[in-house]
Amino acid sequence: MGRNAGHARAAVLIGAACAGNFLEFYNFLAYAFFAPMIGRAFFPSGGGNLANLLYALMTFAVGFVMRPLGALLVGRFARAHGQHAALMLTFGMMAAGSFLIAATPPASTIGVLAPTLIICARLLQGFSDGGEVGPATELLYTAAPGGLGGVFGALQYMTQLLGSLLAVLLGLVLSLCLSHDALFSWGWRLPFAFGLVIIPAGMVLRRLAAGHAIPPHHPAPPPTPEERRAAGAVILFVFLGIVSATIATYLRTFGVSYAVSVLRLSPAIGMTAMTAGLAAGALSVLASMVFLARRPDAPGAVTGVSVLIGLLSPWLYYRAIHHPGLGSQLALNVGMFALSGFVISCMWKLFLDALPAHSRSFLFGVLYATAVSVFGGLTQPTVTWLIAVTGNPLVPGWMMAATAALGLFSYLRLRTATTTGARSA
Repeated sequence: MGRNAGHARAAVLIGAACAGNFLEFYNFLAYAFFAPMIGRAFFPSGGGNLANLLYALMTFAVGFVMRPLGALLVGRFARAHGQHAALMLTFGMMAAGSFLIAATPPASTIGVLAPTLIICARLLQGFSDGGEVGPATELLYTAAPGGLGGVFGALQYMTQLLGSLLAVLLGLVLSLCLSHDALFSWGWRLPFAFGLVIIPAGMVLRRLAAGHAIPPHHPAPPPTPEERRAAGAVILFVFLGIVSATIATYLRTFGVSYAVSVLRLSPAIGMTAMTAGLAAGALSVLASMVFLARRPDAPGAVTGVSVLIGLLSPWLYYRAIHHPGLGSQLALNVGMFALSGFVISCMWKLFLDALPAHSRSFLFGVLYATAVSVFGGLTQPTVTWLIAVTGNPLVPGWMMAATAALGLFSYLRLRTATTTGARSA
C-alpha cells in the first residue's frame, strides 16, 4: 500500500513537471517554427524573406534576455513560497505571452504598436521560461525512483522535444490544409490559440501536484575551501555543456526557417522533416534513458556519438543544399535529432548528479537560463546573418560540428572534476 502511494506521488510530480515543461516549450518554440510568417506579419521590410526572418528572430532573441532574471527572481520566489507556487506563476505568465502573440493585429493594421506588443510577449515568455526550468527539473530529479534522478532529469529535454513536436505537427497540418497566402496571413496564429486551450490541463496537473509537494532541503553546512574549488570547476563545465547543448538545440530548431527561407522549400517539406526529426529525438531520449539506467557511466558511448555528430553535420547540410527536397531534409533532421538525443541525455544526467543537492534547482536554473540567454537567443539570428553576409548556407553545419566538440570537451572535463571531487571528499 505504501509502495503504491509512493508510486502515485512520484507519477503526479513527474506528470506536473513534464506537462508544464511541455506546454511552456510548445508555446515558446512555436514562435521559432513560424518565424517566417511572424516576420511578414509584424516586421515587414523591403529586404525580402531573409530580412523579415532576421527581424522576427531578433525579437525571438529578446525573450532570452529575460531568462536569467526569471531564473533568479523565480528561484528566490520558489525558496520563499515553494516550488508549486513558482511553477503556477511561470505558467500564467507564459499564457499571457502566448495570448499577445495570437491576438495582436498585424503591423499593416496598427503600425509600430504591433511589433511592440510582440516584443512584450517575448519578454513575458522569456521571464517565465527562465523561472520554469530550475523548479521543474528539481521536481523530476527528486520524484524519480532511487538513484535515477539524473536519468529522469532527461525528461526535461524530452518534454521540450514533445512540445516542439506538437507545434510542428500543427504547422504541418496547417501547411497542407491552407494555401500559402492563408498560412502567412492568419493560419500561423492557430497554434498559439490552441496553446491557450490546452493550458488549463497543465494548471490542473500542477494543482494536483500541490498536494504532493516535496519538502525543502535542510540547509547544508558551509563548504570547505577544497569543496569550493571543486564546485567552481563543476559549475564551469556544467555551464559549458549547457552552452553546447543550447547552440545545437537552436541550430536544429532552425530547420523549418532554414528550409523555407534559405533553401526556398515549401513549408510542408520543412514541417514534415522537422516532425520526423523531433520524433526521432524523443525516441532517442527514451532509448538513452534505458541505456543510462543500466550503464550510468558511458564516456565511450558519448565520445563516439559526439565524434559522429561532428563528422556527419557538414555532410548532411551539404546534401540538403545540393540535393534540396524532402529526402535530404529528412536525413538532416532525423540524423541530427536522433544522435543529439543520446548525447544530451547523458550530459543532463551528469549535470544534475554533479550539482550539490541543496542548491541544484537554483544553480541549474541560473546556469541554464544564462547559457540560453547569451547563446540560445543569438544562435538563429547569427546563423541567418552569417548566411546572408557570406552567401554560404553550409554555416550551420560547421557550427553544429563545433558545438559537438565543445560538448564532448565539457562532458569529459566534468567527469574528471566530479571524480576528483569524490576522491578528495
